[in-house]
Amino acid sequence: MSNSKTFSSKDIATYYDVSEDHYMYFWDLNQSRALHYGYWEDTTKTFREALANINKILSEKANINEGTKVLDAGCGIGGSSIWLAKNKQANVTGITLSAKQAARANAYVKEIGLQDCVQFQVKDFTQTDFDEQSFDVVWAIESVCHASNKEDFVKEAYRLLKPGGRLIMADFFIVKDGNETDERELNAWGHGWAVPFFEKESIFHEMLERSGFRSIQMMDATKNIIKSAKRLYYAFFPGWIVSKIYNLVHKNTTEFSKNNVYTAYYQYKTLKKGLWKYCIIHATK
Repeated sequence: MSNSKTFSSKDIATYYDVSEDHYMYFWDLNQSRALHYGYWEDTTKTFREALANINKILSEKANINEGTKVLDAGCGIGGSSIWLAKNKQANVTGITLSAKQAARANAYVKEIGLQDCVQFQVKDFTQTDFDEQSFDVVWAIESVCHASNKEDFVKEAYRLLKPGGRLIMADFFIVKDGNETDERELNAWGHGWAVPFFEKESIFHEMLERSGFRSIQMMDATKNIIKSAKRLYYAFFPGWIVSKIYNLVHKNTTEFSKNNVYTAYYQYKTLKKGLWKYCIIHATK
């Protein structure tokens, strides 16, 4: 496991707030409303299609359909929540640490008339104030990695799920311990994204078991995100130039603004070294 660094809820919210422009330019954010790698299949033709495809894959695995009550834990600006409401007629509550993201997502669902079936709130997914057994599904795409204590999320997800409820996730997991250079590169990637550390797959599996989850499936989907990882890597080169100019003009930029561009480089370099994998996780209460 790479060296951990502490990030507060405010730090994580700040990361997403200041990096929103980066996603807008390089990640189709205005159209897809997605802050994840997506999912490429042999028949996937476009990046936008890949971004939407992860919602299709996960919703089918979790058996989400009309009336399913879903908690989108770490919802960003609402891309997956809105997709689930539109395409599966689910009732979705999205939570994020960023007031800016929640406001933007709520404004959009009001604009498109979905406010009766999807809403967004500012909450920490490791300690919510929702009643026990409030949801059929807890959904989390590339968000649990931000938790300083991943087991806190697992325990809260278990508390919130109804008996027979499903946890469905997609996230990054360390494959093996690296040497000093590997650790430094993983930290340059993770810390630039306000990720304190990336967990090992085996340890996360143990957390799920301890919390009471059963029928745990951890599916390696690394090959399905490689094209997106490469796209992000290619964005590093023009992004580095823009970042340098921006930081010269804006002297009081945050550390995330200064360092975010380098994450595009290191996420792909560490992937090519085989240091991490991308997993889809399904577990039942």
